[in-house]
Amino acid sequence: MSETFKLKLKNNGRFNTIFSSPHSGRNYLKTFLENTVLDIDELRSSEDAFIGELFEIAANYDSAFIEAISPRCFIDLNRSHLELDPKLIRGNFKFESSARAFAGLGVIPRLSGRGNSIYEGMLSFYEAQKRLKQFYFPYHESLSNLILRAKFSFGYAVLFDCHSMPSSFRSIEGSRYKSNSIDVVLGDLNGISCNPNLTEMTGKIFENHGFSVKINRPFAGGFITKNYGNPRQRIHALQVEINRGLYMNEEKIEPNGNFITFKETFAYIIKELSSLPIFEEFSEVAAE
Repeated sequence: MSETFKLKLKNNGRFNTIFSSPHSGRNYLKTFLENTVLDIDELRSSEDAFIGELFEIAANYDSAFIEAISPRCFIDLNRSHLELDPKLIRGNFKFESSARAFAGLGVIPRLSGRGNSIYEGMLSFYEAQKRLKQFYFPYHESLSNLILRAKFSFGYAVLFDCHSMPSSFRSIEGSRYKSNSIDVVLGDLNGISCNPNLTEMTGKIFENHGFSVKINRPFAGGFITKNYGNPRQRIHALQVEINRGLYMNEEKIEPNGNFITFKETFAYIIKELSSLPIFEEFSEVAAE
């Protein structure tokens, strides 16, 4: 295990499927806590809490598992390294304008999951570069290498980008919340990052275990699926969003009474996902 991510491999390092959990890290550095104006509970509101614990069993089924150690509010690994927020970072630098960075949710977030400022002032560009060098690039270098290893061994790679979603969403009016009745959302960027047939097969596995599934609504995928998914090159990247209400108390950020049962059921799902059949036609792209 490195200082920035956890990596689990078995079967002598031979695998065709990779499970990545970029938002479940919870190593809150002392220097970071001293520099933030928020308490730890609010900082943790950005986490995909317990997602790593749910998915790490994938290594037992001859898949690779990689998980961030640093928290999302410190560095967001599911963003481009150029999604730097000029409202947070001082200096002249190249940055990529995006709706996420503008909203305070760039690669170095300005706001917490609850929408409050993480810092009292701004950060230096040196600090931003330091975080990218120490925490961002090592994760993505390792993830890239895992994909190359899978392709070398089997001729293809399947990447599941693992996340969680809230059990209720803020309504358009802003102050009210609407219950999220969906258990699982699969995102393949509308057929661009993963062959739709493979997406459908994944959805059927979840449905066969009693979970409701939506595809590309309301989450079609993020940076990791976009950056790595390339069905023409036999690399299939699929974002998986799990409803937090199924296994945790979102207010207290702790497992709920269903956690153990859910984890046991989830292990069967991950076992099936680790051995999905890949056909030659899966290298074709359905959506241009």
